[in-house]
Amino acid sequence: MADTPRRITLNDIARACGVSRATVSLVLRSSPLVHAGTRERVEAEMRKQGYVYNRAAANLRQRMSTAVALVVNDVSNPYFAEFAAGVDEALAAKGYVTLLGNSNESAERQRQVLGSLMEHNPAGIILSPAEASEFSDLERVIGPQTPLLVFNRELSGKASKGFAYDFLGLDNRAGARAATELLLAHGHRQIVFYGGHAQSSSCRERRAGYQEAMAAAGIKVPATWMIETTPSRLEGNARAATLFAAGAKPTAAVCYNDAVALGLTLGLLREGRQPGVDFAVTGFDDIPEAAVGIPPLTTISTDPRERGRQAARMVLERAAAPGMTRRQVIVPALLTQRDSTKQDVRKKNAR
Repeated sequence: MADTPRRITLNDIARACGVSRATVSLVLRSSPLVHAGTRERVEAEMRKQGYVYNRAAANLRQRMSTAVALVVNDVSNPYFAEFAAGVDEALAAKGYVTLLGNSNESAERQRQVLGSLMEHNPAGIILSPAEASEFSDLERVIGPQTPLLVFNRELSGKASKGFAYDFLGLDNRAGARAATELLLAHGHRQIVFYGGHAQSSSCRERRAGYQEAMAAAGIKVPATWMIETTPSRLEGNARAATLFAAGAKPTAAVCYNDAVALGLTLGLLREGRQPGVDFAVTGFDDIPEAAVGIPPLTTISTDPRERGRQAARMVLERAAAPGMTRRQVIVPALLTQRDSTKQDVRKKNAR
């Protein structure tokens, strides 16, 4: 019996044209986001390979979707585990399911993931952007019709007039300022900002809050006190020795997030310093592990699970009323004091 001919797929067309599968999908949907020259090339390749458009399947996809896409920049971060759980809880209560994607801090990977998820015609998208994400990237893939909720990090560049989205953020600046002020109140003066990358808007905002508090205390922050790391527990641990390189003598660190802070506490032990006694550490997020660390971590509480529920509610509200005015919601960040900052260095030095 003769072999059944293999069905030509979107991937075959995309590969032959040197474009993404998402671009081919946009051509099939007659999207205005595709350049005319690209559209002609894709359509010519379809004719050449004999691609047959499954319109019945496409029509099914165009029905009202019961899925919402959630794309995060680092799925291994415990914060996003909590955030995703909150999203899923709120969506399930309304009869929706969550489609999860991870960009791993890559704008290119983010485009690919979003393109694949768009083929499921989601009712909305919740996005925590990868570093250096730009409006133009999202416009080409998502288009103006799909409700979008951007979480925590701002996008670079400027959106075109028809590209509307909602934003849910944290008061990063105020949170980092409060953490720094606590350390200053405990007598610390050599305080470093530890972790995160300057390409991230949330990191820039937290740095700014730290710098504001230090400036208000009359302390000039040298460049060596701003230590960049991948915002992970692994690198927070690995880079601990850099705090004390070249004879530096910091006594405290405002960390970009809890993952970095928890990693740093382990690294301090390796360096012969006891967290909360010899060196004070603050985090940001208040993930569940922060309260049970050794020592328990002073941090900025943002309630990640509730933020997930809030994000889900906002994107569904946008789907129900696409013409509503764009919203920007900034959630207060609250200081939670624990044992990682209990030592007052002035009392310690007086003994």
